[in-house]
Amino acid sequence: MRIQTLTKLSMLAIIVASCHAMSIAATDSGKTDPGAKQNSKGLDQFNAGRKALFQGDYKQAIDLLKKAAEADKTKNSFRLALARAYYYAKNKKEAQVLLAGILKTTPDHIEAGQLLAEIYTKQKKFKEVVALLEPLLKYRHDYATYHLLAEAKYNLDDSDSARKYFEEAVKLNPKSGSDHYQLGNIYLAHNFFALAAESYQSALRLGIDIPVLHYKLGSAYFNLRNYFGKISQITVKAGKPGTVYSGWYLVEPVPGKKDIFRAAPKTSAVYQVAKAIDGGLDASGDIKFLLANIYLNAKRYTQSYEMLKKIEKEIPKEDKALFYYYYAQSAFGIHKYDEYLKSLQKAIQLDELTYGSALVDAYMKVADRYNQLGRLDKYIEFLAKAVHQNPETASIHLKLGYAYEEDQQYAKAIVQWQMALDLEPDNPNRMQLLNLIGKYKK
Repeated sequence: MRIQTLTKLSMLAIIVASCHAMSIAATDSGKTDPGAKQNSKGLDQFNAGRKALFQGDYKQAIDLLKKAAEADKTKNSFRLALARAYYYAKNKKEAQVLLAGILKTTPDHIEAGQLLAEIYTKQKKFKEVVALLEPLLKYRHDYATYHLLAEAKYNLDDSDSARKYFEEAVKLNPKSGSDHYQLGNIYLAHNFFALAAESYQSALRLGIDIPVLHYKLGSAYFNLRNYFGKISQITVKAGKPGTVYSGWYLVEPVPGKKDIFRAAPKTSAVYQVAKAIDGGLDASGDIKFLLANIYLNAKRYTQSYEMLKKIEKEIPKEDKALFYYYYAQSAFGIHKYDEYLKSLQKAIQLDELTYGSALVDAYMKVADRYNQLGRLDKYIEFLAKAVHQNPETASIHLKLGYAYEEDQQYAKAIVQWQMALDLEPDNPNRMQLLNLIGKYKK
């Protein structure tokens, strides 16, 4: 989602610049024409036409300014004012001809270049905008030029140049919320998450308070591992967990305390994503998926599992593999080991290249959990599955060997230790293993 190419703020900047130019009776490259102070040809029509222009009477302004321009064809200020009258009257073709004429005789005329660039921008002629404005930078560095260049480069997918121009634009006009927003988009696309968060925060302060901005800011916080921020306890009568309330995200009620909630601040991923949903952003699988992953990464497995379970059917085909991988992690977190492995296998079936290697680690994780629970039989079962999945890893054979020894299955232990030594002849515990093999063979 993009903010309109030229915001009200940037238009205001261009109008201010043009008003300054037109207040001088005649300009050439932005310089004062001394003849304008005199009662020269066309000056009366120019002043009257300019007044009509600012009154919004474009037809009268065009008639008067055309007479002024015909009376004295040397005055760029007359032609520029006439071009603006045509522009506001939505006769961009005539405006374009006049502006091109000014730039042909006066290539360094900033105001004419900016107005013509604005016309090109609305025509989506972004290459022409760049070709027109970049040479003008050597004459003057101002906000309108950088803004128009940044938008053109952004639309041409030249993000490096767009970033450079947006950075200059916000230096010259730090109160342009749309420029901060677009700059945040560029930072986010390049994984500069801290810079993206800073730009989005600036855009919010300047009034760009739209749901998609909250969503993108939430994404930046998520990648900065700022999931819930600094949790506080606040009082909310009749509050509901999972909702936004007065600058806070209500996480959960505090047990035994009426109307007291644990709450996450604005500077957290969970708040910003919930704010985006609350603001009307389509609560599709994508944004719900992000919200569930915030809970997952914050180790709130129960809530994450329930959220993911509800949106399984909403996830698009291209994201299914990733979905099942995270769904598996949430299942593991609440000790649903069979479902953990089942979901992981679904992810592998959909994208074996990315997730195929995760299955061995999964068997090892489940085995270790059962070992902690004192379930030696299940410990051995999943170690054996890990060996079957990855038979050339000596460390797994060693673990399985020791597990068989503990279970007094000595013949099976000897086989696993021997395989480990075959895979790693220089194993640092070689002599210990040989002694164990010799002991149990007897």
